[in-house]
Amino acid sequence: MTALLTPDTAVEEPIQPHGRGRRRRPWSPTRWVVVAVCAAIAVSTIYPFVFMAFTSLKTSRDNKLGLPIPPTFENFVTALTGNLGVSFVNSVITVGAGTILTVILGCMGGFAFAFLRFPFRAGLLRLIMIIMVLPVTVLIPPIFKVILDLGLVNTYPGLILLYVGLSIPAGVYMMATFFMAVPKELVESARIDGASPFRVFFNIAVPLARPAFITLGTFTFLGLWNELLFALLIMSSPEQRTLPVAITLLRQSVQNPTLVQDAIISAGLLMSAALPFLLFVLFNRQITQGMVAGALK
Repeated sequence: MTALLTPDTAVEEPIQPHGRGRRRRPWSPTRWVVVAVCAAIAVSTIYPFVFMAFTSLKTSRDNKLGLPIPPTFENFVTALTGNLGVSFVNSVITVGAGTILTVILGCMGGFAFAFLRFPFRAGLLRLIMIIMVLPVTVLIPPIFKVILDLGLVNTYPGLILLYVGLSIPAGVYMMATFFMAVPKELVESARIDGASPFRVFFNIAVPLARPAFITLGTFTFLGLWNELLFALLIMSSPEQRTLPVAITLLRQSVQNPTLVQDAIISAGLLMSAALPFLLFVLFNRQITQGMVAGALK
């Protein structure tokens, strides 16, 4: 028989209304201060981009402090068809090739330091760490001397090799620390099965390191995309300049800039910021996974 609960034995459970009856606690003064500070930081960060976007859409008839009514895209066309367009292509070629080579060589070097045994392995890794903390200005004379002796001034290979040389220490160290956290049982089991180091690299290390690849590639691309010093030193020809160099020289060459010149420069700056922003939006999740994986491991 099924026992029935009598009204005396039944337990009455109060029904909680959804979304009602829950009182929100008032914000404390500390929370208001934190929110106000964060809002001020957000506004100060976003405002320059908004101002730059409005300026790039203005014509000579608009007010410098007013809104672009009606907006025009002629400034972007002028920037693309002029020197800024050529410089944009130069940046894409040099930075893209430098990033790809840095990721490939960094992955190979990190794998070697993590899984292979060779003389002076620990000392070489410490040497890479020392190179990472050296000031960049110290490297200007030897780097320019090497590029000049190789005859690679004002050439894509010269700037690409320079970018790879500047980025490879951090790339090797980052990938080495990532691979050192990989369980050694995976590699040892593959070696017992007769897998060669190349097969272990391509079949085990590369699939596991995909988040680290994307993280390394993104940060390398962002760092090289905004690089100005060595690009200005190596690419002295107007046809070979990268986008940061072209925008800097264009702004300095204008003594009394008009609104149209400011609009063209703003359009070039937006072009320069658009590609890194798009890259970060597309790989935001993978970048976060790579950073968290490296931190946890």
